[in-house]
Amino acid sequence: MRKAIALNPVAVIGPNRSGTILAAENLWKRAKIPFITDGTNADTTKKSNPYTFRIQIASTYWIPILARTAKEYYNVQKPAVIYGTNEYSKGLWDATEPALTQYGLKAVTVQTYNDGDRDFTAQLLKIKAAGADALFCYGYEAEIGMILRQRVELGMKDLLVFGERGCSSPAIEQIAGTANIEGLVCSTTLSQGDPDPKRQEFIKKYTGSFKEGLSPTHVNHYDSIYILADIIGRVGTNHEKVRNELAKLDYQGALARYQADKEGNLVHTIYTQVFQDGQWKLLLQEDYPVTR
Repeated sequence: MRKAIALNPVAVIGPNRSGTILAAENLWKRAKIPFITDGTNADTTKKSNPYTFRIQIASTYWIPILARTAKEYYNVQKPAVIYGTNEYSKGLWDATEPALTQYGLKAVTVQTYNDGDRDFTAQLLKIKAAGADALFCYGYEAEIGMILRQRVELGMKDLLVFGERGCSSPAIEQIAGTANIEGLVCSTTLSQGDPDPKRQEFIKKYTGSFKEGLSPTHVNHYDSIYILADIIGRVGTNHEKVRNELAKLDYQGALARYQADKEGNLVHTIYTQVFQDGQWKLLLQEDYPVTR
């Protein structure tokens, strides 16, 4: 972060992970350089930092729509939770208990793991022993893919899995195997199953250019380039002028309509989708208020 700031950039796209944002945001606050970040931990909102703008949705919104989908679409009664011990996953766990309570649910067991773990047998067997009928599963792609695969290997294929945006990544399917993500439900800022013709046209063009497939997070960063290009084209390269434009942003991108609120959040529409018969299918859409 110090190296990036030393280059005196107009703005910075990143960092991508909540822990990095929490560790370094005071550096760009002091430098007065706007940063377009991608963290979902609730503490990565702008709050007292007017130079932080989040191009993702906070964990406090990702999880309630998952809990609602679990209850209303799948009549889940005995959910379990597994999450990684990083700031991103912990933020999701912090949002889970109140969301489950809102829908009359309580986790039958809560398991954790460390980044880099590859064997989740012990945690999965405890989840099975607890009689869980669903698993809220949080973390990065490498671990989530392994958890999904190992649950099937342990004879737990019928255990419903609910995850956050990372579960929409093509990397999950590559690691877990297509058959092992059947029925996976995730919350996302872009649904590959959205029937909107303009959205489908973009997805077709994107996947034609990038053979690894489309991840909603990729589209956030794609849009951030165009957002900055539009602003710089209008007001130039002055840090404060760019920051002021981000603070009042209203921009239609490929992923979403980006509208800045008072905490620097730019995206306010969220979906849930399910991987069914080899493709993603849209389930729910919710919008949360833009607070100026």
